[in-house]
Amino acid sequence: MSHFKYLYETRHRLIKLGLPALVSRGTLAIWGVLTIFIIRSLPPEAYAIYAVAKSLEMFGVLLGGGFIQQAILKLASEGDGLREKQLANSGILMALCFSLLSAILLIAGGGIIGSFYKPLDLSGIPLLLAGVVVTGTLNGLPRLLLLTRHRTRDVMITDIVQFIMKSGIIGALLLTGALKTAHQIFTAMIIANVVSFFVCAWIARHLFFPKAGVRIDRIRSVMSFSFIFLGAAMANFIYTRTDILMLGKIAPDDVAPYGASRSLSGLTLMVISAANMILLPYISRIWSQGRRKEILSRVWSTILLAEILILPFVILYVLFPRQVIDFVYSGKYSGNWNILLVLGALAVVRPLGSFFATTASAIGKPQYALYSVIVSAVVNVGLNIYLIPRYGGFGAAIATTAAVILGAAWVVLATTRHIRSNA
Repeated sequence: MSHFKYLYETRHRLIKLGLPALVSRGTLAIWGVLTIFIIRSLPPEAYAIYAVAKSLEMFGVLLGGGFIQQAILKLASEGDGLREKQLANSGILMALCFSLLSAILLIAGGGIIGSFYKPLDLSGIPLLLAGVVVTGTLNGLPRLLLLTRHRTRDVMITDIVQFIMKSGIIGALLLTGALKTAHQIFTAMIIANVVSFFVCAWIARHLFFPKAGVRIDRIRSVMSFSFIFLGAAMANFIYTRTDILMLGKIAPDDVAPYGASRSLSGLTLMVISAANMILLPYISRIWSQGRRKEILSRVWSTILLAEILILPFVILYVLFPRQVIDFVYSGKYSGNWNILLVLGALAVVRPLGSFFATTASAIGKPQYALYSVIVSAVVNVGLNIYLIPRYGGFGAAIATTAAVILGAAWVVLATTRHIRSNA
């Protein structure tokens, strides 16, 4: 009951910070709905190209400075002094360098990527992905600075601008029947990133401190955290994207049905993402202030709130998966309703692993998140190798579920033990 009491007592602050964050992440959920119409509009081959390219994009964004952004958010949230400003500057510099490197590698490796997925025509995709990586990194940096000060309302504004641009272009193409290829989607993403960057940079202009400079020891501090985040994110990429990548190679006919079900079940992730926007900088600050006895209570209260918000979705996916699939996709993937059932039920477990992994990073133990996703990745890859050839997309869903549950259990236990021993 104490967690319910905390939620009630802090309801005004939760609304002030949480509602903009939820709206901000809600744009991703609405984009997920738009993705459903994209699936219905695109030919199966074109959607398979989009699904595989989307996985490659996530990988490129990660290596292109995405792993450094987590370190910036954690370290720059610890205070308001010169140290934090120098850490932010150092992180920004390194993120820009890695984004350019990732873009170059994507373009140079276009031939290799195309030959690996030879049944799919990926010509032109690597160049567009490079553009997404660079513009996405640029757009994300001022957004991070806003989050370090919990300015979720301003972040909401920039995310809405990005969403309006991206969905507006795609929506126009859908309405006119001109949406035919994955290339058009990634082009829209680049345009949206550029526009959103200029808006976000203007709003966050007072949070840039170039005069604070960049120091080698600050770069070392940022990179020491960043490489742990990279390891965790790489392993996380493996166990969240192996299914699509392996389906594309082993069972390409199941890529579209699996992607369709994952898009639906992914609507619940907006709640988790919104909470993490606030949780990481908040826990980082109160940990550095010595208020460590408060942390577990705050984390469990956040989990409770997230479970309450996602419960209606879980009930819908678990009790009526066939009806949901029939309604949303006009009967197109009715035979694959069991994938939605499994992935929908998994939504109950996701807040535990995600929030405790975020907490581990905030208290200076990002390696706990790394170990957790390594456990998940090993389980997921092993089960995918065994299950996908036999059961296709349903096997991939089972593998993902087992991986997430085991990884969540490990990070909850490890993080709780560390907090209690250092409180």
